[in-house]
Amino acid sequence: MCIRDSRKVMTDKDRDHLVGNIVDHLKGAQKRIQLRQTAIFYKADPEYGSRVAEGLGLKTNEVERLAGMSDDERAKATEKGA
Repeated sequence: MCIRDSRKVMTDKDRDHLVGNIVDHLKGAQKRIQLRQTAIFYKADPEYGSRVAEGLGLKTNEVERLAGMSDDERAKATEKGA
């Protein structure tokens, strides 16, 4: 199911739980992993990615910038020390 389709089959409360669960699972990950994954969520749906970014305390504009990159570019931009 596409994230955008979730608006048709999931309630607002269901989507809140989805975002909360993802944030809970990613909060212990390294920041570079959080950024990479959240950028992918943002590519799928900007609202979804923005909500995950906010939950993780990430800057939405940074996530949006990373979402515009290729996978290789995004990995390089989020390497340790980059």
